[in-house]
Amino acid sequence: MYLDHAKKTFAEANARVHMAQWICPCSEEEVAALEQKLGVSLPAAYREFLLWMGHGAGQFLQGTDVFYEALPLNDAARELLQEDEVTEPLPSDAIVFYMAQGYQFQFMRASEGDDPPVYFYEEGMSEAPVPRLYASFSAFLETEIEGHANLLGQMQRSS
Repeated sequence: MYLDHAKKTFAEANARVHMAQWICPCSEEEVAALEQKLGVSLPAAYREFLLWMGHGAGQFLQGTDVFYEALPLNDAARELLQEDEVTEPLPSDAIVFYMAQGYQFQFMRASEGDDPPVYFYEEGMSEAPVPRLYASFSAFLETEIEGHANLLGQMQRSS
């Protein structure tokens, strides 16, 4: 539904570079357990992502903490903010779904709809409030898929 375009783009990208990537979804029970841990209902687009590729998708987003096994990431994000002495706390309805190397993270807010905006924080940022990086979770995912497809295409051409 929210990720139909992202799913199509992912399939086309894999076909374009002749690379089949496994996709491992989360179960409904795992998604419900994550909601219980976070104390919020997950936005529909994010639920759709977890039920599509929540345990991984080949090389896609490899090297970042974004898949189910790393979740939830809210405590790690709060720790980073505290270390940086950021005065504005992580919103109570934040869902930190992405962390790279422990120095940057992305989050959405459960209260901002079914396909909410994505916010970004990187170690040392002094901006308050934390800036919005994507207009929606689906836009984040489509951008990441396109970048991944381009990288795979470049790797394939250079080999």
